[in-house]
Amino acid sequence: MMHRKLKVNWNVEQNNAELRKERLARVKIFVIAGPQDRFTEDEFEVLKHYVEVQGGSLVVLLGEGGEPEFNTNVNFFLEQYGLYINGDTVVRPHYYKNFHPKECIVGGGVVCESMWRHLLKLDIEKVDFDFSDEKYKIHFQYPYGATLNVSEPANVLLTTGPVVYPFNRPLVGYFTNGKGGKILAMGSGYIWHDKYLQDKTNDAMFEYLIKLLGGDEITYSHLDFNDVELSDNKHFTDIGFLADMPKACLIDSIGTDMPTDFKQMFDMRLYGLSNRLLKDVMDTYEQLHVKYEPLKIIKPQFEIPLPNVQLATFPPIFSEPSAPPLELYDLDETFSGARSQLAHMTGQVLQALQSKEPQRRALNQRELENYIKECARITAIVDDRQDMAAREILNIVARQIISYRPYAED
Repeated sequence: MMHRKLKVNWNVEQNNAELRKERLARVKIFVIAGPQDRFTEDEFEVLKHYVEVQGGSLVVLLGEGGEPEFNTNVNFFLEQYGLYINGDTVVRPHYYKNFHPKECIVGGGVVCESMWRHLLKLDIEKVDFDFSDEKYKIHFQYPYGATLNVSEPANVLLTTGPVVYPFNRPLVGYFTNGKGGKILAMGSGYIWHDKYLQDKTNDAMFEYLIKLLGGDEITYSHLDFNDVELSDNKHFTDIGFLADMPKACLIDSIGTDMPTDFKQMFDMRLYGLSNRLLKDVMDTYEQLHVKYEPLKIIKPQFEIPLPNVQLATFPPIFSEPSAPPLELYDLDETFSGARSQLAHMTGQVLQALQSKEPQRRALNQRELENYIKECARITAIVDDRQDMAAREILNIVARQIISYRPYAED
C-alpha cells in the first residue's frame, strides 16, 4: 500500500548492493527500514556524506527492542545528530480499539505545533474533548515500537503522550542541518504497514513526513518546539526474568566487578526436584518413635515498636515570648531630649532650694557634685564611662567658654 502511494510521484527502488556515494547521489530519500546487520565504518561515512554534503534525506526505522533485538549498530551513527533509539517497548495499559497492548493508540502525541495544526485542517478522525487541548484530538497508531532519546541539535515531532507507557517519551526525532540534509528517526517500522496505513491519521502523517523530507516547503522555527513536555528515561528491572530465575542473595558479589548485563549474574543451570527420599524420611519418624504430622502454617505475630502515626489536624501552638520589662526603664529619661533633661534636673534642684525645710534649702557638696556630673553626662561633655570630678568638669566648661571669647569680639 505504501508503494502504491509513493509510485504516483516517486520512483521507488530497492538497494541490494553496497552503499556508495555515487549511487546515493541521485537519491532524494534513503530509507533504512529495520536493519538486521551491523554497518561498517565506510558505510557510515557514505551516509554522513549523503546527509551533510549531498543534502539528502535519511529515514531510519526500527522496532521494539531497539538495537539488541535487530542486531545492528545504527545508533552509533544517529548519536552524532542527537538521536538514539532505545531498546524498550511502548505499550498501552488498557484496551482501546486494538486488542494487543503493543498496538498503541497515542493521543496528544503530536508535539510539533506546525505539524498538529496542519493535521487538524485535514479530513481525519478527531476525538473531541471539550476540556482538553486541541492537540489531544489527534490519535494515531504506533504499533510494536520503541522510544527515542532526542537532544540538540535534533527536535521531537511525536511523543507517547500522557496515556501510553512510558509517558511523554519521544517517538520520532528530526534533524536538519539547514543545507537540505535531513534525518528522521522513528522507533516503529510497523507504523507504515498496510494494516495501520489504512488509518486516516497515519496516512496523513505519512504524506506530511514525505513532504517534509522530499522538499523545502515545510520549515520549522524554534517556536514549534517550545511547548514540548518530555519525561526522563527511567530503566526498570526485568521482573519477569527475575521471577523465573530466583537467587537467594548477592552477598558473594560484594567487592567484585559487576557485569554490564545483570543476567550474567544468575545461574542458568537446570535443577531437579524429586520425592524419592520422602519414604526414607517417613520411615525415620517410625524409627525415632515420633508421630508424623504434616507441617502447619504458623501465623506470624508482628510487634509494633511505635504507635500508629496520626495526622496533625491543627498546627502546633507555640508560647509567645514574654514582653520586655518596661517598668524597669524611665521612659521620659530615655527618650526625652537634652534640654528637657537639663530642665528636669534643674527643676529638682530649685525645688529643693525653695523648700520650707531648712535642711533642704542648703545643698551639701555631694548633691552639688552629682548635679554637675549628671549635667555633664546629658550634654555629652564627658563620656558615660569616665568617672571625672566636678572640679575637672567645671574646668573643661570654663576653658570652652574662654575659647569662644575671641570669636565673640570679632
